[in-house]
Amino acid sequence: MTISLSHRRGRIMVGASAAILAVAGFGIYGVTADDTDVASVNVEFILGGGSDTNGTGDNLATPGRYQGLAASSDGTVYLFTQENDGMVMWQRKPSGAIKRTSLSGLDEAQAEQAAVAPDGSVYLAADDLWRVDPRGKAVKVIDTDCKKHTPLATVISKFCTEQVTGVAVAEDGSVYIGDQVIWGDDASYVHKVDGDSIELMAGRPPKAGESYELSNPAVKNGINPDPGTKATDVLVSDNLNSGWLAMDGEGLYWRNGPGIVRINHDSTLSPFVTAESPEEITEAESPFAGMGRARDAEIRRNVSDATRGDLAVIPGRSEVYYSDGGAKYKPTKEGAFRWRGIVSDSQEKLLDESGNGKAVYQVAGGKLAPVIAGVQALATSADSLYIAVESESGNDRDNPENWNTAVLRVKLPAKKEH
Repeated sequence: MTISLSHRRGRIMVGASAAILAVAGFGIYGVTADDTDVASVNVEFILGGGSDTNGTGDNLATPGRYQGLAASSDGTVYLFTQENDGMVMWQRKPSGAIKRTSLSGLDEAQAEQAAVAPDGSVYLAADDLWRVDPRGKAVKVIDTDCKKHTPLATVISKFCTEQVTGVAVAEDGSVYIGDQVIWGDDASYVHKVDGDSIELMAGRPPKAGESYELSNPAVKNGINPDPGTKATDVLVSDNLNSGWLAMDGEGLYWRNGPGIVRINHDSTLSPFVTAESPEEITEAESPFAGMGRARDAEIRRNVSDATRGDLAVIPGRSEVYYSDGGAKYKPTKEGAFRWRGIVSDSQEKLLDESGNGKAVYQVAGGKLAPVIAGVQALATSADSLYIAVESESGNDRDNPENWNTAVLRVKLPAKKEH
């Protein structure tokens, strides 16, 4: 998103020096460490952050590298980590009960997005599409190890895509994926998966010699659609920054490079975040403070060390949350966006050693607001926002034993009536 996160107005150019300035702007915006009235975002560790891998409650550590995060509508949180002996699925119930399950059939697969099905299984969009059942058994639903791209196929056995980056599951168990071709006929799509059947929901392949510029109405309508635009008539070409999904009663939200559109129930597209006038977006002054119209916002291309993108919705609050990886941020304990709610030495140590993450933004009632920075990933339940962070200690980055991951719940302000 072309947003400056300090006092001065203007745009941040994607690059190393700009990323450092953005971190400073987000972390120390014009307040002192003692100013706690508006200058903070309140968080609560709900999984990990402790000092004991066999502990319980606040004392539990969840070791390993971050691999995926999801939450069900009832507030059960699923965290996937990579340990030396393989991948692990952690479950945290609303009651606080925690369960650790070793996965079988899946190892070293970092999910760009994950979603929970009504039967308790979790789908992971990790290049391929995986389904992990409650016992930890993983099955590959879509295999991207194929030769000829066939995005218009109607059966899984004949379907071929290059990457699955997004996944959402409806209340009835229907599975939707965001997928893309990144070599050759570059394009991003949304498909619905039902058993061995697969149906194209949005996007189309490029025609021979077709332009990928915004002057092409099919490209423009993929970011800022005209009324009545059919979802299968648009060409989404920014595939390395597209494909993440979220769903509520209004429809299916789809990240398309610099913007987000909603696929409506009648298969047309509605604009949501459209990069109409990025210069009209004001600076991020404090958590949940308004910045302007969401339609004017522009999501920047990813330069973060974290996963590329996130998109989630809180149906009970009619709020959409997305991440912007256009600059690198670390969790901060100072400044306007400092994290409050760290209650133990081990939690403080985890944040001190945390890796780079992304900024998270809220869209509510058509308005844009900043939320938090330094996040690996986000997920939502019916009424809560969750974030993941990971930390590194030691000199061997390839050793999962030197990493810890934790999940926190972000305290949201009272719901606004629009």
